Order: sequence, then C-alpha cells, then structure tokens
Amino acid sequence: MAAAKRIKLTDNEAMLLALVARAQPITAYQVAKAYDLSPVSNFNTSKGKIYPIIKRLKQRGLVVAEAIAGDARGTERLSCTRAGLAEIRGWVMRLAPADLLLEDPLRSKLQSFDLLTPDQRLAWVANARAALQAKLDELDAYRDSVTTPFHALVDANAMASLRVRLTWLDLVDQELMDQSEG
Repeated sequence: MAAAKRIKLTDNEAMLLALVARAQPITAYQVAKAYDLSPVSNFNTSKGKIYPIIKRLKQRGLVVAEAIAGDARGTERLSCTRAGLAEIRGWVMRLAPADLLLEDPLRSKLQSFDLLTPDQRLAWVANARAALQAKLDELDAYRDSVTTPFHALVDANAMASLRVRLTWLDLVDQELMDQSEG
C-alpha cells in the first residue's frame, strides 16, 4: 500500500467509510440522506463536506465508484475496498483520549455560569432539560427505522448518555437552589 493510502482516517472519514461498507453499493446522495435522517447532529453532513471526503477516500483506494448506466447526472455507486475495510477495522480498534471523555458543550457552558443572573441560570437548565428530552423522544422515534448491526447497543448508548445528562442537570438544579438559599 502506498504511503498516501496510510494516512490515518479522521473520525468523519471513518464514519462515512463505515456507512459505505454497511450499505454498499450506495450513492453519495444516499450517504447524505442517511446523515440527514440521523438524529446525531455532530456529523459533518453538508454536501460540501461529504463529497470531498468521498473524493479523498476514492483517491486513497478505500472506496471504488461504479457509474450507474444511463444516468445522465454521472451518479456513482460507492463500495468499500478491502483496504477500506482494513482501515475501518483499524479505526474501530483504535481508542484515543477523545473517545473516552467526550466533548460536552453543556458542561463547557456551565463554566461561564457566573456571567448569568440566577434567573438566566435556571432558564438555561430548563431549556437544556427540554432539549435533551426532545432528543430522547427523537431517538425513540428513530429507533425502529434503523436496521444496522448492533443498532440496539448503539441506541442504548445514546439513550443512556442523554439520561445521564438529564441526571446531571438535576445536580445543577439542586446546586443552583442551594446557592439561592445560602
């Protein structure tokens, strides 16, 4: 394998490559639709991001594209190569520090609570709680539309993460109440 093909995949590249492997053959449009339908909002899902990732994966020999006969738009069906599957396996097996304690914008925002009034802090907690509950409801509705391997475990992780964040908001709420009484 050439040195250019050994470049470590970014998480976005690896997730897209893994999607291609699971759904192959799949078009770039179908990849974009799968991302659009997902309740996970942190994927780089714009067409301006998806198409360059696909181009890089093709250049690195991780994806092959086959033109769809008779398609005037030049649509291609994407499939994962053996090298692509090997890269996905390597990505899955690799555990980075960022995989262990995930970035959490809610936690980061809490560090600036001293800039808010007590009423603004309470409003923030209420809004965060409502948004997390809405995301739980969205995941619940999405659950039955997915048939990927291990989806039940993936779903359980997402649901547990949201529930833990709701429990954490209970702690924030209690701390804010204790501060207002003290």
